[in-house]
Amino acid sequence: MPKLDREGIFAMLQEFLHQRFDIPLESAKPHLRLSELGLDSMLMLDIMLEFEDRLAIKLSDMSLPRDASLGDVAALIERNIPTD
Repeated sequence: MPKLDREGIFAMLQEFLHQRFDIPLESAKPHLRLSELGLDSMLMLDIMLEFEDRLAIKLSDMSLPRDASLGDVAALIERNIPTD
């Protein structure tokens, strides 16, 4: 698996949101809150499961701040990628 940094993960997240939820790429910025996109906890779970499959990882640390942003989601995914 290629080593991904937060920028690469965020680009994947933007593309996924565009494909799955028709969110324009230019609208999906790191500071944008999930609530502003209309993403609830069930849709967030869908995103997490998708990235587990895409990156062949297990998201064991799923903690996000209240009213999380897309940048927070990218950070969550990044910290769950094995460093080996």
